[in-house]
Amino acid sequence: MLRVVGCFLEYDGKFAVLLRRPEKPDGNTWGLPAGKVEDGETDQSAVLRELWEETGYRADPSELQYVREDVFNFEPQPVTFVVYKVILTHPHEISLEEKAHVNYRWVTPGEGYTLPMIPGLRLVLRLVDYI
Repeated sequence: MLRVVGCFLEYDGKFAVLLRRPEKPDGNTWGLPAGKVEDGETDQSAVLRELWEETGYRADPSELQYVREDVFNFEPQPVTFVVYKVILTHPHEISLEEKAHVNYRWVTPGEGYTLPMIPGLRLVLRLVDYI
């Protein structure tokens, strides 16, 4: 089973969503900073790495707040998605990982819910009581 971590990077009641490049899997959809847990990584080290790679934010491990873990029966492979959040005390200018993303936005949960989202993210928003 594939293990993926994602993070709500939050500031002032909004969180960052990233728009995937059109040629990538699930292209032209919005998602959280997220990615696969690599061999030898913990969930925490993977989410810290993904935050840095995809947003340019270097979180301290003490900033990570575990939110939940869910299994999605996607084809061709089920995915375990582990969600964290980091609440920023100061604004952060996103520095995109350009090979993966073309844009970003800071959105409220309601705004995010209306965007074309990566599969499963709308359900995650409901499960974490954002919607």
